[in-house]
Amino acid sequence: MLIYFKLSWRNVWRNKRRSLVVITSIAIGVFFMLISMALVNGMNYQMIDNTISTSLGHVAIQKKGFADNIKVSYSFDAGNEIYSGLDGIPGIAGWAPRVKVQGIIRSSEASQGVMITGIDPEKEKKVSDLSDYTLKTGESEFLDDPAAGDILISEKLAEKLDVITGDRIVIMFQDSRDEITGEALTVRGIFRSPIDSFDKYVVFTGIKKLQKAAGMKNRISEISIRTETRDESAGVKAAVAGLLKDPEIQAQTWQEMAPSMMSAIRLYDAMMFIFFGIIFITVIFSVANTMIMAVMERFHEIGVMKCIGTRPLNVFIMILFEAVNLGLTGMAAGLIAGTVFNGVLGVTGIDLSVFSESMRIWGTGSVIYPLIMFKDIAASAVIVFLTAFIAAVYPAYKAAKIKPLEALNYI
Repeated sequence: MLIYFKLSWRNVWRNKRRSLVVITSIAIGVFFMLISMALVNGMNYQMIDNTISTSLGHVAIQKKGFADNIKVSYSFDAGNEIYSGLDGIPGIAGWAPRVKVQGIIRSSEASQGVMITGIDPEKEKKVSDLSDYTLKTGESEFLDDPAAGDILISEKLAEKLDVITGDRIVIMFQDSRDEITGEALTVRGIFRSPIDSFDKYVVFTGIKKLQKAAGMKNRISEISIRTETRDESAGVKAAVAGLLKDPEIQAQTWQEMAPSMMSAIRLYDAMMFIFFGIIFITVIFSVANTMIMAVMERFHEIGVMKCIGTRPLNVFIMILFEAVNLGLTGMAAGLIAGTVFNGVLGVTGIDLSVFSESMRIWGTGSVIYPLIMFKDIAASAVIVFLTAFIAAVYPAYKAAKIKPLEALNYI
């Protein structure tokens, strides 16, 4: 078997120009395959990380149905048992209670429908990056008192309402008695997050202030939990579920709370499959065409080999090996180039600031850091190897079926 492998390697280079063209096309295909996968991985990672760090958290405790009915009536009293229990669960980096109500924010110039979120500023710093997103210009600063009449709004919303820090605005929402109530608050800080939709529709005030205004007493809408690592979400969820005695209260992971984001990720994956399909077809035609031409050029030679006792199976294997050698050589070149290139971009990043607003719609930053994974490298290698193998089956079959006498008379 080894002799046929060596022979096939020698035959690959009998027509160097043609072989180099095929190898180069395979290498380029693998290179761009790795770049595309790494870029999508990087975008997905940033989108997930930004969504988790802005408001979602890795795990959340909520009343069943709250995601579809963000109302005061879907609040619950967590009690000391849950709060103290969370402190004893391994893998939890921090947790924070929140109150959420849908309402309207209004200034003298404009109004906007928003999600009003009550937070404990100190606890919130342990589960989200909201304080880091708060602009540190002028008098803008993060909230510091959960009972104060202050509000934190986005830069985009501040522009629409035409307000600055220190200005007074009014929030209106439905309280625990299903009556419309309102509060006048002072703009204490302005933030800018990586997610456009978040900036458009979410504002923050102190949790105690909002509880009092909504007549909720100590009831909350959710407890957001941040785990040490993203992979610990499922385990932490299971541990948290053990603390919940009320069957109407549940724990959910970030995947369960963000179905639209997971759909977007699946869409990206589907696009990658289409891209793989294009490369698959390209490699098949390149290798198959090359091997058919090689078989035709060596028609007489193969006939001679059969005359001296070479079996059809051995001819079949030799042609397969030639195709595999082409595929492996192109694959190796593409993998090396793609891995090195992705490694460099993974450190420097790809600056897409010219598309910054479009990137914020998808929840990613203006600088994307491609992320190459071992499974991507392995998948690329397997795809190219199988493609080269499949592409060579027909030419190898035709070569194995060559009749010696017919080949000897071939000119």
